[in-house]
Amino acid sequence: MNSKEPWLLASLYSGKVIILNLNNQEVLKTFNVSTKPVRSSKWIERKKWIVCGSDEGAIRVYNYNTQEKLKQFEAHPDFIRGLSVNPTLPYVLSCSDDLTIKLWDWEKGWKLAGVFEGHNSFVMQVAWNPKDQSQFASASLDDEVKIWSIGSKQARINLNGHTQGVNCVEWYKGKDKPFLISGSDDFSVRLWDYQNKSTVHTLTGHESNVNVVFFHPTLPLIVSGSEDGTVKIWHAINFKLEKSLDYGMGRCWSCSSTKGSTKIAIGFDKGIVYLKLGNEVPAISMDQNGKVIWAKHNEVQTTNLKQISEEELVDGEKLSLNIRDLGQTEIFPQKLTHSPNGRFVSVIGDGDYTIYTALAWRNKNFGSATQFVWSSEGNTYAIFDARNDTVKIFENWKEHTTFEPPYRIKGIFGGALLGIKSDSFICFYDWDKCKIIRRIDVNAKNVIWSDNEQFVTVATDENVFYVLSYDQQLIHAVMEVGNLGQIEGVDEDGIESAFEPLYEFNIPIRGGKWVGDCFIFINNRTNSLCYSIGETIETVAHLPRPMYILGYLAKKNRIFLADKTLAVSSYSIPLNVIEYQTAILRKDYEIAEKILPLISHDRLASISRFLESLGLTEMSLQITTDPTHKFELALKLGKVPLAEKVADETDNDLMWKRLSDIATNNGNWRLAIKSMWKIYDLNGLLLVYTCLSDRDGLEKLAKVAKEREEMSIAFNCFYCLGEMGECLKLLCFEKRFAEATLLARTYVPSKVEETLQLWQNDLKKDSKNEVKKKISESLASPKEYPNLFPNFETSLQIENLLNKNNNNKSKVKKSTYYPKIQNTLNRNLIEEYKENPEQFGIEEEEEEEQEQEKILLMDFNNSEQKNNNENKNENKNENEKEKEKEKEKEKENISTIQQLDLAELEKQSEKSIKKQQEEEEEEKKDQEEDMIDFSNDPKLNENKNSQKND
Repeated sequence: MNSKEPWLLASLYSGKVIILNLNNQEVLKTFNVSTKPVRSSKWIERKKWIVCGSDEGAIRVYNYNTQEKLKQFEAHPDFIRGLSVNPTLPYVLSCSDDLTIKLWDWEKGWKLAGVFEGHNSFVMQVAWNPKDQSQFASASLDDEVKIWSIGSKQARINLNGHTQGVNCVEWYKGKDKPFLISGSDDFSVRLWDYQNKSTVHTLTGHESNVNVVFFHPTLPLIVSGSEDGTVKIWHAINFKLEKSLDYGMGRCWSCSSTKGSTKIAIGFDKGIVYLKLGNEVPAISMDQNGKVIWAKHNEVQTTNLKQISEEELVDGEKLSLNIRDLGQTEIFPQKLTHSPNGRFVSVIGDGDYTIYTALAWRNKNFGSATQFVWSSEGNTYAIFDARNDTVKIFENWKEHTTFEPPYRIKGIFGGALLGIKSDSFICFYDWDKCKIIRRIDVNAKNVIWSDNEQFVTVATDENVFYVLSYDQQLIHAVMEVGNLGQIEGVDEDGIESAFEPLYEFNIPIRGGKWVGDCFIFINNRTNSLCYSIGETIETVAHLPRPMYILGYLAKKNRIFLADKTLAVSSYSIPLNVIEYQTAILRKDYEIAEKILPLISHDRLASISRFLESLGLTEMSLQITTDPTHKFELALKLGKVPLAEKVADETDNDLMWKRLSDIATNNGNWRLAIKSMWKIYDLNGLLLVYTCLSDRDGLEKLAKVAKEREEMSIAFNCFYCLGEMGECLKLLCFEKRFAEATLLARTYVPSKVEETLQLWQNDLKKDSKNEVKKKISESLASPKEYPNLFPNFETSLQIENLLNKNNNNKSKVKKSTYYPKIQNTLNRNLIEEYKENPEQFGIEEEEEEEQEQEKILLMDFNNSEQKNNNENKNENKNENEKEKEKEKEKEKENISTIQQLDLAELEKQSEKSIKKQQEEEEEEKKDQEEDMIDFSNDPKLNENKNSQKND
């Protein structure tokens, strides 16, 4: 097994070597190594290599990423039985049927660095000593196990005891014992003390040759595999046979695992078995004061989380702990649990339990049990012994009750009540008299009680957990009566009203902890730390790896977790946040208001979202510190001015876009225009300004559009403004001379000659294009061919008259003005001018239109101010009297606002008149010029003078 990736390297009798993905059981890569069997292959992970030895005596090296063969050489004249890679040195050992062991140095081009001779038969396996990389052991069919040193060609130690050939050998990986294990054709497994050259224990039970022996790297287990097809798992301390596995897949040949994992892979004739041994949950427990005890094999250690400084407590960071050795356990611990008062610790494993004092680690009580649980009171506990299917309750270390329910027991749970589960239900009993309190029809996997015993969480195997309330006072009252059958609501399933279901969550959980009315748990589906208050679930953090809850320290405001390697980390869940959310759920808003100032500023955003999820939008808006959330809440409540204020403070384009849409839909043109300018929505501004007949806005928009090279928008603005000269400049700037000429012919006949000349020059640039050349030659000008332009001189005279009498620049006409000028648009100006040139002119009803615009604008401003005032005062008044008073104030405010608006309008009209006069003077000056000034146009300058560079 690869130590870094979920990969398995398998050597096949067919001569192939494959890499399997253990997650999906798919073959990742195949290496066609030889036509003969490959009996051994190993990872060299630090080099990204695999090394393989085959029956033809050759060793081959491959890069397992590229599958490139890096090296092939003849290593032995006979079968290569085994290979072993040194953990740190650049060495590989090979053993063979030629009775030798050879050492290869890959840093020197796989040079032969040593030959070790001494066995009298086939050498079946070699293995490096993990504690001394200069030592290795070998197993041979000469019935011996030898220990060698790379500095000597002779074996240092010979271990004799097997009566037939030895097939396998393995070193003990722990530092405390000088052990070695071997398997033989005499059907036995021997454990050696190689320092004393003696046998510690012999494991018997296989019915054929033992090909595999293996010390589990994490658990105190020995694994052995045989040609009888079985795999046996032995306890490494008491050498008891724990399990015998038979998968019906033929002879067993190999076994592998990696450090820190409880999973192993076993190779058989017919395939590979990948299985998990032991429990992934670490044997660790924490009391309510922060004292933690855990077990590493049989060694017990402790630490105190209270002593950790606040600076070290960073969310998700592994804590540096001050660890102290506490003692040892006589049994291999599978689970550790503190008593409710923290004075005692129960250890369970190997079908036994032992209770120790938490401080001195003295044995207080012991016995046989499959499961052990504490009551929530004192020194009361219960054990379940699966061998006789009974539950025993102990009080003050003495057996109090032996209880055998009328159904098969699958497990027990501790807490305020004793929970006993069967296949499809769980029954709760009181600890004192073992009377049934209530049967609940769920397949319970875990039961977690709150400290105040008011709530209980029942997690099921169906990936659902329930939160129930428990009526403790009712149960005490009923139990005092004694005869339950005489009480209403009591039947054979217990007291009906003992539990009341509160909430149901379709979430698989991995442990949990109650803190007040808040339930903290780990979502097993998403591997995230969460907590629930009522029906609301909040996610605290997504965990980097599978972790398990230890406990909560209120003084630190943190929940502590541990992973399977016993690394401890923590996450902040402030107690005042939990208390505030609990008060809100209970609708105790006065208490919540008192707690709120105690909550840190960085927690307010999450609280705001919690309030929003409960429908308390107004409260959420008052608390939130997130500008985006505040903006959304303001819009949700219809408080557009507040949303505008938030957008001003953050200057977020998305916010202004939302405000632009809302303001446009509601006719709030001031806000719509402001929002559009913030995000430079020029198309929207063109629409709004033309709808409002806003000349100043169109002039500003035209200027900005021109600067931003939005020529289409700029052209539309100038066209609506009647600025045909600017339209001509834009068309010429874009080199659209044909359109410029046609526009001049229609609106500005005095500029036809110039635009026509530009058009012809542009066509003549491409001298090779005959089509353009002919078009240029076919164009006629009014000056050269007046006969082709009837009434052209008349149009010039009309143009001058219109320019002199043009007093309409201060106003852009609205569509509602169309009926008044409909007849004007249908007039034939040339015919009228010819009939009576002295009285020629265009009269428009301007004053009435301006007056109507004043009234319309005043009404719009008044309504907008009124809406703003209503929004500001909307949530301040609760009593009806106060509302009436404020309505009167609003009326007074509206009247004053109307007066202010009228005064402001008068000022605006004075400004517009002055501006009108200035524009008229400028136009008179412009009329004196005969041609459009294109001198400032960089593109046209390029046409006129190619030597100048804009």
